[in-house]
Amino acid sequence: MSRTKASAEESAALARAVGVGEAKAFETITDMVADPNINAIWICAPNFTRIEVMEEIVAAIKSGKGELIGITCEKPLGRNVKEAKRVLELTQQVGLLDGYLENQVFAPSVTRGKEIIWARGAKTTGRPYLARAAEEHSGPHMPWFWE
Repeated sequence: MSRTKASAEESAALARAVGVGEAKAFETITDMVADPNINAIWICAPNFTRIEVMEEIVAAIKSGKGELIGITCEKPLGRNVKEAKRVLELTQQVGLLDGYLENQVFAPSVTRGKEIIWARGAKTTGRPYLARAAEEHSGPHMPWFWE
């Protein structure tokens, strides 16, 4: 969620420049929901905006301005259990498929892997387009997760 459309346009231009796809900037979240080419949204906005973003998405769907199949939210779902439950309640109000994802772009193992791929693999095979990895850990680091 960019603060201004100009900022969103800059991000869209960067996405096009690095070749990750044709990006489009929207004036509002409602405008994005209303776009018939959008059927799912991945919320990567700052943590303190998650409820506000979800409320606008749900309001747009309820008012008939757009339709979505699903929504996913970047870690964390909320800043506390109450917010996480609210995000889930909002998705359920409009029957969206929902998910929770972790983007670990800056995790040490990921950044090291990227360095190796670019230093060694890309020299002989060219620019990589897709890399997949799996990481497991023992579970949440905070006890409130289990509440």
